[in-house]
Amino acid sequence: MAASPINKFCPRSGQPIQADSLTEYKGYAVGFCNPGCRNDFAAHPEDCPSDRAYFDTLIKEQELPG
Repeated sequence: MAASPINKFCPRSGQPIQADSLTEYKGYAVGFCNPGCRNDFAAHPEDCPSDRAYFDTLIKEQELPG
């Protein structure tokens, strides 16, 4: 995954994201604080509404005209 993640902090813990804990969501690189959180989200994003809401807000900010 070449793109830089859109978030700096894990949506679950608030801790800084880790390089080994990145995945893709709606075409954007997103990060978590550990591989377990990443794997859970990547396998079942539909079961993680608060994670999706966090990332959707960041995506909207990315897409605002600058």
